[in-house]
Amino acid sequence: ATQQLSAPRECLDDFPPAYLDQLTSEGVLTFDGHRYGFGHESFFDYCFARVFRRRSDSLVSFLKGSDQHLFRRSQVRQVLAYLREADSNRYAEELDALLADAGIRPHLKDLAFALLAEVNDPTEKEWAIAERWTAPALKAVEDGTTNTDRLSAIAWQRIFGSRSWFAEIDRRDLIEKWLASENGRLVDMAVTYLNVHQRRSPDRVAALLEPYADRGGEWTQRLRTLMERAVYHTNRRFFNLLLRLVDNGTLDDIRLMLYELEKKRPEWVPEVTAHRLRRQLEVLRAAGNDLDMPGKSLIGYDDAARLIAKSAAAAPAEFVEHVLPAVLDISDSTLTDDEPPRRDAVWPMLIRTEHPTDEDACLTGLAGALAALAQEGAVGQAVAELRHRNTHVANHLLLALYGGAAERYADEAVLLLCAEPWRFQCGYSDSSNWCAMQLIRAVVTHCTAANRVGLETEILRYVPPFERTIAGIQYKQIGRTQFDLLSAIPKDLRSIRANAHYEELKRKFGEPGREPRQAIAGMVLSPIDKSAADLMTDDQWLRATDKYREDRKYTAADPLKGGALELARVLETRVKEQPDRFARLSLKFLADANPVYLEHTLAGLKTAEVQSDLKIAVCRKAYAESAGPCGKAIADLLGSIEDPLPDDAVRMLHWIATEHEDPASEAWRMDAGRGQSYYNGEMHTNGINTTRGRAADAVRDLILTDPAYIPRFKPTIERMIRDRSAAVLSCVAGTLRAVAYHDRTLGMQLFGSMILAEDRLLATHHVCEFIRNALRGSFPALQPIVERMLRSSAPKVREAGARMASLAALEYEGAAALVAEALRGDPCQRLGVAQVATANIGAPEYRAWCEAKLTVLFDDCVAEVRKEAASCFNGIGSQSLDSYVELITAFCDSSEFADGAFWLLRSLENSRERLPGITCMVCTRLLDISSESRDIGTDCYANVLTVAKLIFRTYQQHQNDKWASRSLDLIDRICLAGLPGATDEFEQFDR
Repeated sequence: ATQQLSAPRECLDDFPPAYLDQLTSEGVLTFDGHRYGFGHESFFDYCFARVFRRRSDSLVSFLKGSDQHLFRRSQVRQVLAYLREADSNRYAEELDALLADAGIRPHLKDLAFALLAEVNDPTEKEWAIAERWTAPALKAVEDGTTNTDRLSAIAWQRIFGSRSWFAEIDRRDLIEKWLASENGRLVDMAVTYLNVHQRRSPDRVAALLEPYADRGGEWTQRLRTLMERAVYHTNRRFFNLLLRLVDNGTLDDIRLMLYELEKKRPEWVPEVTAHRLRRQLEVLRAAGNDLDMPGKSLIGYDDAARLIAKSAAAAPAEFVEHVLPAVLDISDSTLTDDEPPRRDAVWPMLIRTEHPTDEDACLTGLAGALAALAQEGAVGQAVAELRHRNTHVANHLLLALYGGAAERYADEAVLLLCAEPWRFQCGYSDSSNWCAMQLIRAVVTHCTAANRVGLETEILRYVPPFERTIAGIQYKQIGRTQFDLLSAIPKDLRSIRANAHYEELKRKFGEPGREPRQAIAGMVLSPIDKSAADLMTDDQWLRATDKYREDRKYTAADPLKGGALELARVLETRVKEQPDRFARLSLKFLADANPVYLEHTLAGLKTAEVQSDLKIAVCRKAYAESAGPCGKAIADLLGSIEDPLPDDAVRMLHWIATEHEDPASEAWRMDAGRGQSYYNGEMHTNGINTTRGRAADAVRDLILTDPAYIPRFKPTIERMIRDRSAAVLSCVAGTLRAVAYHDRTLGMQLFGSMILAEDRLLATHHVCEFIRNALRGSFPALQPIVERMLRSSAPKVREAGARMASLAALEYEGAAALVAEALRGDPCQRLGVAQVATANIGAPEYRAWCEAKLTVLFDDCVAEVRKEAASCFNGIGSQSLDSYVELITAFCDSSEFADGAFWLLRSLENSRERLPGITCMVCTRLLDISSESRDIGTDCYANVLTVAKLIFRTYQQHQNDKWASRSLDLIDRICLAGLPGATDEFEQFDR
């Protein structure tokens, strides 16, 4: 028997009949005390298929004799696959009967359609079955109606995406008939069908679409949609169709995606670039648009400049072959000047930039490609094409070509410059002679001596037209071009006359034209680079702080060079690296040095491991010399010191916390323009960015660390609670929290004396936290403040008041009236209640109260309140969801469920416990809503994508109870609905 179990498939005929009968009827085989299931080994599925063929009953009758659980899928798959090879007639009969019988679950029919779609060579019988089942779907397309036959929709979906069936459908000429139909809906469907199969059958798709490439009308949009989603690199015929559609205007104004083309076929990018250039020029001219309008692109595909540069480098020959004629034609047809070098509307000037336009990228790519090909002697007719033009673009490219192979073209280039000196005028916007200078540098050492003399002579007598104009004379530019061009000839190769003239021009102009610079954008940097600062001695640092006293001043020569602030930032990094050294060094800073150096030294010392006495010494210096500018940094550093502070340090903090002038006003109230307030109107954010506010935070930190500071800072705190700024008071409340942490009575006393005139102060973080922590045991004393908050005119304060009332109600029955008032109140108040109920739902002692409130709030009339209530399921954590069945049921029946099921689904999905059977109800409700809305953009539909995973998991965890059948029903439903997640889950299960 052991040998038989491990025997190959050919030995199945020798199996004892009793074993095979049990294998067929029960789905398991008991042997030697072990049970072997169908779903566990494909061997047993094959056994079942071999045995099933001998049986007289049908596959349908076999399946209908059980609940048709998911493990039956592997049996159905094996039986149909086996019968297709061994008995094609019975295979067709069994397949046809399975699909037609109403007693077979949809998940098995979906499997059968999937198997049908997977066959490589459909037979006539399979075609008949497929045609019959897809007919309703095709008819719905023709009629423009919804296909109500869900099984037909499944069949259509499976067949629609099958590569083998595409070939079969095409062989029967159906695609051509659909495309030629007068029914526009059928044509649209056919184009969509081709779009699905374009990647796998690009040649055939191109052949089918070519007759319609020039049709126009509705075909324009059809072809545009297809091409936007297509890949072009896999087939030359399809790529030619792309070029044709570019040329005839079908693809005007759409952004082509050529990333895959760049990687797989870089030599094709120049072709589409050239076609796009010519077409876009034609469009702009027909519309009468100016070609030099900012932002106007002649290319029009995503990331074009980068793709062009890459293709020019990867395929220079093809780039020159295709793009050069297009660029020259465009330049020739858009000329704006009559005198050489004639400029055009597309490339009126050359500008170096990190982000070139698409057209500039074409020119740069051509220059590089021509130079590369020139080195190989492979430029062909390009030299002649460029030489016979007198345009700026052609001359720029010609000079780049000559420069790329200077030794080969030295004499030709020099003779051309001498014969046509206007070619010297070739450069960039900020270095007008640069290209000519570069060429001369490259060729002057390779040309003959006679030609070099001729070049020098021509330079000495050349004066460009601009230098003769009134502007040229006014700006004293006469001789500038001569100076620049002579600088390109080495001194030892210049004649005595030329060197004398060069020195004369040098006294006038200083330095010859520099290399053109890119447009600069970036961060302002330290005037001393960090790498250099790392090597500076103490004396050098002291000189640097004396030298750089002022803030940054812009200069054209070095626009990103900073001043004192930027150097201080570098100093701060050095302080963190060597705190002891730089703390002592800071004590030597000049008293009138920019305070920013001490400020950043203090900031660097805050987290540094250095003696407290040294930190305090730096604070003393900063306080004595720059208490105003350094107030925040002094407070931050003193607040971080763990050792007990000396009395003078306490006095420093006292002065900073109570006397410092910052803040002089309430910035959070002020209009910052465009309808915005400073700090976005946030009082506490304003407070922590003020000096007195930061001092309050420092006192807080010290008291939290050591309660001995309470009596030392009590006079300070008694003044702080009467600060004139509400923003500062929002920080002072944090100090009171620290006091209350050690001395609850004193904290409550100080809080009771605090100036709370500004209602919005009550909603700030520290005030709310103080009240929340004090509620337990002190609610009666705080009740007036909670009532004031609840009834405030400020929405955020009312929300915070409802939150405090709800927290009190968790412990005190006396607060229930306030909660009831909040629930009857406005959305802000109800939101506060929802926040407390949501945050405490996971606490067993509060669950009843929370569930009672959430059940009501799930149906609130305001979406924000409902959304907050729905997030309660995020607070359940790792608890078993079985104990929340009533809450889940209430949520499923609420108005928020349709849009707010995210947190419940996430909680179910992330739960490590066994899912409750009620998960089926949740999934059913979501499926109901999604089928009603049919809006793929809603949150509800997005949540439904998780449903398949939950349904399958519930099915697996409830095999032996009533929920197994409910789960199977839902699995069938998601099959019929065609949910994307269903296929993935079936694949996981089948594996």
